[in-house]
Amino acid sequence: MATLKSHEIKAYREEQIKRQKGICPLCKEPLIPDEATLDHCHTSGHIRMALHRSCNAAEGRILMWAGKRSRGDDPILFLKNLLAYWKKEYTENPIHYTHNKQRKRKRKPRMKKTRGFNGHRK
Repeated sequence: MATLKSHEIKAYREEQIKRQKGICPLCKEPLIPDEATLDHCHTSGHIRMALHRSCNAAEGRILMWAGKRSRGDDPILFLKNLLAYWKKEYTENPIHYTHNKQRKRKRKPRMKKTRGFNGHRK
């Protein structure tokens, strides 16, 4: 397979978007050509599809994270295991105590201002 030249990328991306009927395969939202990017495999270099830039960034981060978590094994297997874990039925288990509770944001303690103190002592 031929390697695309940089000046061929825009036309190829637009063709790919048409083949995808203008839809991002990850989020299923419409693609705007100038906001889309061509996703590619970082091992083989082959172009996969056109994605939103944010979807492409998320895909790359997830794959990198899964690769680290899999400790050298197949990151795709790790992600399949994760999906199976999420799909498993857990309704027989109790509900976690933090579920549906409003979270209070921890505030950083403020330093008290002292009058007339500028950091130097007499």
